Amino acid sequence: LRNTKYMFLVYGGNMERELRVSCYTDAGYLTDAEYIAAFDASKEAVWIRKFISKLGIVPTIKEPISMYCDNTGAIAIAKDDGVTKGPRHFRAKVYYLRETIKLGDVKIEKIDTYDNLADLFTKALAFPKYSELTRNIRLLPASSFM
Repeated sequence: LRNTKYMFLVYGGNMERELRVSCYTDAGYLTDAEYIAAFDASKEAVWIRKFISKLGIVPTIKEPISMYCDNTGAIAIAKDDGVTKGPRHFRAKVYYLRETIKLGDVKIEKIDTYDNLADLFTKALAFPKYSELTRNIRLLPASSFM
């Protein structure tokens, strides 16, 4: 688990045969903020993919790294090749994420807000939801070690 501003990566799988990397993003309700979080997550995912490949300890990650985003607008911007309006720095981020998707390094998928694991780090949650998300990332309570 690697926590950053608006996203986190989850590593798992059988280390002898495969390594799975999943990425969850959440930056509130603004499409631009969510897209920038997806851009940051894609940079991190591409770096992790290259790093793991260079280590040679586990086989290369063959499948695209799954990025889960709960903002439909951000996903539409990432997948649509239409002209993007906006400041130059935002357009550069759009083109980078689109390129990583085309190259097969990452794939961006819609996740229901209720199931987004990033909410654990970005929102104040009721205890039942908090407990469910901590179990989903296999985070154990301190009492389990005593």
